[in-house]
Amino acid sequence: MTTSPRWRVGMDTGGTFTDLVALSDQGQLLLRKVSSTPRNPSDAVFAALERTGLDLTADLDDFVLGTTIATNAVIMRRGAPVILLTTAGFEDVLYIQRIDRPGRYDLQWVKAEPYAPRRTTVGVRERVLADGSVRLALADEEVERVIEAVGGLLAGHDGAAIAVCLLNSYLNPEHERALAAKLRAAFPQVAVSLSGEVAPVWREYERTATTAMDAYVSPIVRRFARTLATGLDERAMSGWHALMKSNGGQVPLEHSADRPIELVLSGLAGGMMGGGYWARAVGSDKAVTLDMGGTSADVGVVVDGQLQYTGLFEVEWGVPIAVPIIDVSTIGAGGSSLAYVGNDGLLHVGPESAGADPGPVCYGRGGTQPTVTDANLVLGRLHPDHFLGGELALDAGSAEAAVGELAESLELGVDAAAEAVLTLAVENMAGAVRLVTVDRGHDYREFDLVAFGGAGPLHAAAIARHMRMRRVIVPPTPGLVSAFGTIISDQRVDRRMTAVRRLDSPEATDLAGILAGLAREAHAELAGQRRADATGDIVVTTYVSCRYVGQNYEQEIRTYRGHLDRSYETVLTASPGDPDLDRRLVEMFHASHARVYGYDLPEQAVQSVYVGATAVLAGGEVKFVPYARTTPNPRISTRRVQVGGGVWADTVVVDREELQPGYALNGPAIVEEPNSTTFVPPGYRMEVDGTYCLIIEAVKDLGESLDTGADA
Repeated sequence: MTTSPRWRVGMDTGGTFTDLVALSDQGQLLLRKVSSTPRNPSDAVFAALERTGLDLTADLDDFVLGTTIATNAVIMRRGAPVILLTTAGFEDVLYIQRIDRPGRYDLQWVKAEPYAPRRTTVGVRERVLADGSVRLALADEEVERVIEAVGGLLAGHDGAAIAVCLLNSYLNPEHERALAAKLRAAFPQVAVSLSGEVAPVWREYERTATTAMDAYVSPIVRRFARTLATGLDERAMSGWHALMKSNGGQVPLEHSADRPIELVLSGLAGGMMGGGYWARAVGSDKAVTLDMGGTSADVGVVVDGQLQYTGLFEVEWGVPIAVPIIDVSTIGAGGSSLAYVGNDGLLHVGPESAGADPGPVCYGRGGTQPTVTDANLVLGRLHPDHFLGGELALDAGSAEAAVGELAESLELGVDAAAEAVLTLAVENMAGAVRLVTVDRGHDYREFDLVAFGGAGPLHAAAIARHMRMRRVIVPPTPGLVSAFGTIISDQRVDRRMTAVRRLDSPEATDLAGILAGLAREAHAELAGQRRADATGDIVVTTYVSCRYVGQNYEQEIRTYRGHLDRSYETVLTASPGDPDLDRRLVEMFHASHARVYGYDLPEQAVQSVYVGATAVLAGGEVKFVPYARTTPNPRISTRRVQVGGGVWADTVVVDREELQPGYALNGPAIVEEPNSTTFVPPGYRMEVDGTYCLIIEAVKDLGESLDTGADA
């Protein structure tokens, strides 16, 4: 008797498309792609689910969603009104910000508007000093005054949320907790964010900005979670339901609003996890992941098989969030990115985007400005009848007309203008690659490029050529790697706090105890959220971020990785906590500093700044065959394609769903599949490896000239 397959469903809601990947325990694969519905993102989610044809009430074991709901609220400034409570005298922290600016000589630059305006900021008479001691206690009458002030502000700001960030509360959070208890009792329907819970780290501006943003997105995340849960309940959908967090881990849907700030980069986390998976699958020790979709391009880095993380990320210049997050650089370079001539008379590509509606001109939905997709269509790299597997016919004539208007402004021919658009898009993405490699102490020439997203494989070889990277790896079903990444992601909880200690002083001896406490907290939270059918063990990692005394930036040093059992504290105290802890941490930091910056300072004192712990429950293994109709003799056709440098050439076109491992061809070539198109330029060779990834490598030294892929 055969049993019905059990399915794991992963989804990614992008700015243009919503993608779904379903994997069964019998190796079956389902792929769906629908247009996103920005006004009500859950509509596209349910539309994609219903198109699977699965019995949602019985067939599903997993449902994991990467969402841009918080991202869009931040970028588009559509979050909730925020009432900020901070220590009296420090009400202007969000306006003062930091002294740096994007352009050193740009004297007209205006700082970003805070997410909590001054008119809704309330000063609280209390004071905790830099050592955690209380100079001015929080009096009961002061709490009553603050409650009254907040009540008045709530009356004038519908749907507002409250952010509480008191000075030095990362050392002593008691005043915040006391105030929060009264606020939650007085206003039970209002979301309250505490800096001691959201970001218990030093640096007053970063902590305040993070807490304010948590409050800013909290109501919209809560509404989305309720809407999604209601829709899933109405469909009696079986299995585990979770959202992706910015750290690449899953959080149960019912806990997703506990820390909304952790969802700000939920949408890109799945792509980074998927890219990391395929880098490991092909044995790449160093890889840059490029997720180029319709609206943006997200670039991350994999070293020794592991994605890299950061504790500080800027959602826009000067607006940080201080929570553990995948280290990624995001730029406005996607298939729907607009190409235009700016007031400076120069060509620009992005960050403005046509999105899903109206989309590129060739979609025929009312778009008028040319996009990257229109440029690819004009150059023959996209087939008008094969886009999205033929579900969306592209209007080549409209695209050519739109690019033609741009060409007139640039005083170029249509083909040259289209190629210029792609060249600039490639340069923009190359800049993002430099940011996550060179700026982190890595040589990108030692890295592979894992390219995915609907548009990534079209431009990957040009980026790799310009950067002299080792090779290009295009995963199976590249347009849905982000959705795939949500399926293979882990459950993950991070804990992080500030602990400034000179490692050559006695005060550093408490680091082991602090790390053990954070490890237990992270482990306990994850154990409480653990899915019922999980079989693996929770793995805990601890780390210390160090710097030279006098520096203003840190580097992370891992101190432990293992299970939280009886031996944990023994291992911790006998290793990082023993008398050699300071010496070993210092030695590891010197080595790390030399690798990243090219030098170390052996005589300089080292201090810890942050300590942290991560608890991870690994997701289950997946086994599947990505393409079901491969053949030893795939059909080959040709069409005229502009292959770079103004050259049009007869170009081989193959259907990727027919390609078996071992199949190889030389460029120029086009590899088509329903969710993406891969361009193999002249001078490059493509081969299908045993994982069904496309491996694209240069067959000779192509020189340093930057173009869209033609031989130099």
